[in-house]
Amino acid sequence: MIFRTSMAISPAPAKFAPLLFAGEWELALQTACELGYDAVEVSLRDPKGPVVPRLGEAITKSGLSLSAVATGQSYYTDGLCLASTDPTVQKQLMDRLKGLVDFAAAWQAIIILGGVRGMLSGPLEAQLAQKEAAFQMMDKLAAYALPAGVRLALEPINRYETNFLNTVQECLDVIDRLGYKNLIVLPDTFHMNIEEASLPAAFRAAGSRLGYLHFPDSNRQAPGRGHINFFELVEVLQEMAYSGYICAEILPLPNSRQAAEWAMQTFRLLRSHRKV
Repeated sequence: MIFRTSMAISPAPAKFAPLLFAGEWELALQTACELGYDAVEVSLRDPKGPVVPRLGEAITKSGLSLSAVATGQSYYTDGLCLASTDPTVQKQLMDRLKGLVDFAAAWQAIIILGGVRGMLSGPLEAQLAQKEAAFQMMDKLAAYALPAGVRLALEPINRYETNFLNTVQECLDVIDRLGYKNLIVLPDTFHMNIEEASLPAAFRAAGSRLGYLHFPDSNRQAPGRGHINFFELVEVLQEMAYSGYICAEILPLPNSRQAAEWAMQTFRLLRSHRKV
């Protein structure tokens, strides 16, 4: 099976924990090259930050690709989320997300819409309005990203971190509703382990709309450090002829270097695995 490997990094320290070498992006790129990763996924807060152009140049010079741009830091750090009904927040966040699309376009990298969704709050009527605001923001961003060749990945997140779009099927329903061909689903095995009755069945349900994967283990550490059967999942991906990225969005335990090494060891085993 041929899939491409990536590891999730951040140029700045972040409140969001499952990132490697957060605040040490130069070391992150060096390590990714040394260990044989194909790409990095970068968590970015503000596309206008001074580090962003330097980071882009360094990724290009390294020979790595940019697999995806994670957007959750706008919510975790600044409280900006897709579900906000405040026009000022909507404009500020949309400006950031469009800037991230512009940054991603050089690699045709994916823009991840996960934690940036935020949380629904208040009475039911208010929550319905917030959910509708999120869908409208997704619609506008998908329309902006489409001519740039950039795909948007809806990532299901478990119920303890957000209260809407928790499962693969819920994200697929939104993709069907919005109707843009550049919308895909991004299953994350840590969240799936909490929310899905069957991980293989969720993969199969996603079908051709499965466009990117996060492979943390059940404890959010490197794959192979918990109890998820990744070999079973790879067999399903083989059936589906999946050839996209599988990313190590994992906790830096016991440290970033060791976690990156363990993830790559598992990725190599998965690449060579064949169903008996």
